[in-house]
Amino acid sequence: MKPPSAIDHPRAAFAHRDFRMFLLARITNNFGTNIMLPALSWQIYALTRDPLALGLIGLAVFIPVILSSLPSGQTADRLERRQVYRASQLLLILSALSFWALTLAGVTSPFYFYFGAALFGVAKTFSLPAATAWMPHLVPREHFPNAVAWHSSAFQITNIAGPALAGMMLYAFGEAATYMLVAACYLASLLFSTLVHTRSRGADTQPKGLAHLFTGFSYIGRNKLILGATTLDLFAVFFGGVTAMLPVFAFEILHVGEAGFGLLRSAPATGALATALLLAHRPLRNHVGRWLFCSVIVYGATIILFGSSRVLLLSIIALIILGAADMTGAFIRQTLVQLSTHDDMRGRVSSVNMIFGGARNELGNVQSGLMASLIGVVPAVMLGGACTLAVVGLWAWLFPALRRADRFDDANPEPRLPAKEASFAVPARAEKVLEAEG
Repeated sequence: MKPPSAIDHPRAAFAHRDFRMFLLARITNNFGTNIMLPALSWQIYALTRDPLALGLIGLAVFIPVILSSLPSGQTADRLERRQVYRASQLLLILSALSFWALTLAGVTSPFYFYFGAALFGVAKTFSLPAATAWMPHLVPREHFPNAVAWHSSAFQITNIAGPALAGMMLYAFGEAATYMLVAACYLASLLFSTLVHTRSRGADTQPKGLAHLFTGFSYIGRNKLILGATTLDLFAVFFGGVTAMLPVFAFEILHVGEAGFGLLRSAPATGALATALLLAHRPLRNHVGRWLFCSVIVYGATIILFGSSRVLLLSIIALIILGAADMTGAFIRQTLVQLSTHDDMRGRVSSVNMIFGGARNELGNVQSGLMASLIGVVPAVMLGGACTLAVVGLWAWLFPALRRADRFDDANPEPRLPAKEASFAVPARAEKVLEAEG
């Protein structure tokens, strides 16, 4: 297929075969995750009826994320990224099979399930930096925002279909069959990633050591645009996480059971998918910083609306709007960060973002579960939305450059490397390595 000449062609990224195979690998990977996590949270809450137990799932995932995030980024910047991604899929298959085995054995203590969640955390930690650093090599620079939009759209499709299918599988076949389906999804991701021809070995050749391991933090700290975007997302979602508490809302507040839980879990992704498709066809051109801050304001406001609702339809509408706002912010943030990062730093920057993401999601779930156990689920959700709105105001004052960011084309890496190594494409020395590998 001949690549489209128009940069703004709505399907420009699909002209590249390797991106299509990569996208299928990511779709099946995310599909497995978005079936497994809702099934696990439902099973743990059914066993314990304790909101804190839901939060501890996040802690079980977050601890290995913290321990392995920096090594995973260094791995993505030094080794062949396709091989790293494939190895991580094998670990994800093992984590799904561990839940399957525990369920068949009739284990009722959540303690053992937390070990499977920890294995999942390690696998996810090594998977994401490799995939993130690999994707920019699969399309030309001018098609990369379109690739991000379609990648995000595909991710949101799995966010919609995964939880809904998880609810149906739990109702019709039980937990064990659900986890077996998850393992099959990760196996498919492994196979599709094997079909990607483009190799991408990290170009980093700096000496190893602790200083090198932490360079992702120092790189982000020097770039105020990246620092502002990543930390805004970190704190906004940390305080405003509602996903972990959805089993409680389904069980005790809305009284809608497994089917209603699946609808609630899929609602944010429905809004996110519609927004991602819109961004793919009508990309943002100006005032991306303002759009970012406005999206977080809407995100916080809809959390408060959801917490106050006692009607299933209104709750679903609130979560759809929440997902649309989250997708807008995520699209802007991912594109700005990727275009502002050198290729030989993408793995380590991605690993730092993963630490932030783990703190945002998993620790946010722990925070939500703890607050819900102390002051009640509804007050905890409402307070989280209010804190999110407070974060927006503070970050608008702390990071004026982010607020004034206009176009994606203005985002470029700092002039830290020689020009030939700072390009968006594969560095010349990396290409020689890849050619030698065949």
